[in-house]
Amino acid sequence: MNSRIIIELENGMVVQKAEYLEQKIIEYVGNPLIEALPPILSKEEAFEQLSFLPLYHESERYLSNHHRYHSLLRLSRFYQPINQTLNLEQRFSGFIRYGYVNRNPLHKKHVQALHELHNKLITKEEFGLPPDIRSSASSFTLIGFPGIGKTSAIERVLSLYPQVILHQSPINMIQIVWLKLNCPHDGSLKTLCMDFFQKIDLLIGTNYFEKYGKRSNSVSSMVTRMGQVARLHSIGALIIDEIQHLLSTTGAASEMMMNFFVTLVNEIGVPVMFIGTMKAKALLQKDFRQARRSSGQGDMVWQQMKQDDDWEVLITSMWDYQWTKQYTELTKELLNTIYEESQGIVDVAVKLYLLAQARAIESGLEKITPQLIQKVAKEDLKLLQPMLEALKSGNPSDIAKYEDIVPIDIEEYIQNRMPVMDLKARVLAKKEKIAQDRTNKELPILEKLIISLINLDVNEKIAESAAKYALKTSPDSTIPQLMTLSLQYIEEKKEKKSEVKSDVLANKLKSIIDKGKKNKRSAYEALCGEGYIKNPLDDLIM
Repeated sequence: MNSRIIIELENGMVVQKAEYLEQKIIEYVGNPLIEALPPILSKEEAFEQLSFLPLYHESERYLSNHHRYHSLLRLSRFYQPINQTLNLEQRFSGFIRYGYVNRNPLHKKHVQALHELHNKLITKEEFGLPPDIRSSASSFTLIGFPGIGKTSAIERVLSLYPQVILHQSPINMIQIVWLKLNCPHDGSLKTLCMDFFQKIDLLIGTNYFEKYGKRSNSVSSMVTRMGQVARLHSIGALIIDEIQHLLSTTGAASEMMMNFFVTLVNEIGVPVMFIGTMKAKALLQKDFRQARRSSGQGDMVWQQMKQDDDWEVLITSMWDYQWTKQYTELTKELLNTIYEESQGIVDVAVKLYLLAQARAIESGLEKITPQLIQKVAKEDLKLLQPMLEALKSGNPSDIAKYEDIVPIDIEEYIQNRMPVMDLKARVLAKKEKIAQDRTNKELPILEKLIISLINLDVNEKIAESAAKYALKTSPDSTIPQLMTLSLQYIEEKKEKKSEVKSDVLANKLKSIIDKGKKNKRSAYEALCGEGYIKNPLDDLIM
């Protein structure tokens, strides 16, 4: 998909130009909305494309502490798909394509349906679509423990699809492939509609929010217009995250929103996916009608991972990212310790590994041990201990108490810990403040320079000084030019050091000669006495 053509619209928005692929599924043939989507992936292809393994070089383990601390944050972007992720990708692949089957813009029925919707909006009639048009749309639910990886997984799956596609021939339209919204904390349908219009405007440069999304507009008016916009731009899937927020609403708010989602699926023909914690199960099963509507593709329930092959694949892949000076092999004991302390919650496992390395660097231990992981779990993940203890107990009633505990924000934690890690980071921060506009670009170049110099057997402290000097002297230079400057700096330092040694020696010899004169001794005798000159007769003495 990366090779596809990107086009800038008149309003400045950037979209992908439609390229139509031949379809093998008979229902998909001749439908430009489906033909413009990426190819259907095998599980092997999905595994490759869903993986996100950040860059890493073994020599980074010898960087200074504060640079390694920054490098640790790469682990927060690490993503290794497992079987349940691959199942989600396959299910979503069918979900989005089948939702387009009866929304073919080349078919007369589709155009008639749009006209019908428009007329009903004008006359303020109840809107809906004929049964043969809306029958292909469905919905499904993904629920599970917080931190188990639901949101990360769906975002990785969504990254396989372009969000906006521009069709120019045989149809002229902008297709929005997917739209992801968070359920408002207050469960307000009006807030959700406003968010919907804002997101659409940001994607394609329209002014729907100005037209339909003002707070002065009624909820019913917003909902109607939202349905029209969704149909007009052929939204392939609407993903609603944090659906459990509806449980905090009062009165009929939650029922109103659930009825709205049912209307989207059944009356407008837009597939809807719900994501939430285990609490959302109670909401979706509140009455049989809603439970049935949300299970069109079958529910997916993600609980804690088992200590099986999937778990070992995940931890083994993560273990490659190690920044301690002493490399630690992944043993059975370490594998068991990480599982015990994370209880199979992926987010907790990744952060435990990251924080254990941070602690190892901070303390000077420079290696990962089971005891260190246990200590980090106890001291740095205090807020999660009640939930983890409940999971260890296996008692459903205990687990239910802690379903909404959210793991810590690791980047915020890192920022708070940095002064403790290395005082040099404060000095570095002051220097970076002078050139804030270059901060994001400078750090990776600085790291590359330091690593390249270390690879040439330059001492890490000298390498860091030389690299900083080169960047400060010539910030716009290329890496090879910066390397030349760094090496020149190192050579000049060596020469100055040599000159200083010569000056010190000359001063010392002069002092000895002056002292000898005071004691009525010749320069030769004074230097001989201090051992700086050897008496030539010594070699002749037998």
